Amino acid sequence: MKKLAWLVWVSLFLVAACAPVSHDSAPIPASVTPSATLPFTPALFSTPIAPSPQPAVTTQPTVAFDRSPAATCEVVSLVSAGVTGDFILPPEEQADWSYGSPSPAVTIISYCQYQLPACRVLTNSLAELQQRYPDEVRVVLRQYPQPQTYDKSLLAAYAAEAAGIENDFWGMNELLYSRQPDWINLPADAFMDWVMKESPGYHIDAEQLKVNMENPAVMTRVKQVIEDATPLAISTTPVLFMNNLRVKTRLNAESMAELVEYFLLQKTAFTECPANTIDPQKTYLATFHTEKGNIVFELFPQVAPMAVNSFVFLARKGWYDNSTFFRVIPGYVVQGGDPSGSGLGGPGYVFSNEVDPQLRFNTPGLLGLTHTSGGMNGSQFFITYTALPELDGQFTIIGRVIEGVNVLNALRPRNPESDVILLPADRLLQVTIEEIE
Repeated sequence: MKKLAWLVWVSLFLVAACAPVSHDSAPIPASVTPSATLPFTPALFSTPIAPSPQPAVTTQPTVAFDRSPAATCEVVSLVSAGVTGDFILPPEEQADWSYGSPSPAVTIISYCQYQLPACRVLTNSLAELQQRYPDEVRVVLRQYPQPQTYDKSLLAAYAAEAAGIENDFWGMNELLYSRQPDWINLPADAFMDWVMKESPGYHIDAEQLKVNMENPAVMTRVKQVIEDATPLAISTTPVLFMNNLRVKTRLNAESMAELVEYFLLQKTAFTECPANTIDPQKTYLATFHTEKGNIVFELFPQVAPMAVNSFVFLARKGWYDNSTFFRVIPGYVVQGGDPSGSGLGGPGYVFSNEVDPQLRFNTPGLLGLTHTSGGMNGSQFFITYTALPELDGQFTIIGRVIEGVNVLNALRPRNPESDVILLPADRLLQVTIEEIE
């Protein structure tokens, strides 16, 4: 067995080219368990969609600013593809190991390695995620071993590909991940002995596996995945792509579900800007029906007619129903308005800022709109907990709280950008609009 291990190690860059192993997709093993919550970096795409207002270094009054010109609206693509995904991510191919919907709305490609605990968590979470979205999600698993750091990652990748020759990839995948604590600290020369001993328990023929480990096609396939991924500049794993866009997220199914919902918004996004249906001379009240009670806002149609019209339109269409207050920072702002909960979603159209020097962030309880770096607004909003004069002239104000301050103050603190353990978000059940003559 030591001879086999030595041959495997030295052969990666010496083997002659050979056709990769082909196979059909297989279901993920039923024994895969739900994931745990791990520290993370915020969900990011190559092109951010809706940045949040950020704390400034000063709270002093801002300089004077003029009333903005009449706002304009335009339809936009909800998802902006990045150059990285479009041009250098290898597409799914027959030699890949994948499972899920044959016609997915969201294709997830992961680069991982069996020896890394984070990859075990991610792989389990992906299985849970696909079970939540059986008709929408497809998962592609690619091994990207880094033997300089993880001494058994290359051998493990070979073992999985070798098992795949006999259509036993998923059994080996389950063995390596579910039993990872049992082998992760073994010496490299003892690892393959352990694999051969445990394989029969996962319906894998150990003797045939030993033969297949020396099949040049196995090493060629692993080498090909590594070479094809070179332009991606992977320095460490796991690395995750959704619909060709590289994403960073927590490694649990709940957080990844928010990104799936972001992509699925394309099905419900609007294909034209809303017609003007409000009367600036009337009074409009918006009631946020939350899990903890109601918050009532008076809207400002005279000052921000397009923004208020859009908000009323979206509320009446149910856009905000059962969404979340995904970012709640006491002493600063509450943020919501994205049905996906990712902080990236929008309604399919954007419109320019409507600012007026008569309206400033000089009091708590103001309802404003978040916007892109280009100053274009969508559906996302924020509510201030305090005066924030540093935001004056930068964000559109569409209303103010007139009832329910106690409910606003009771919303669960939650910051996806920094919380180590991210608590569930409070829900916005519905927004209703009252028009008063």
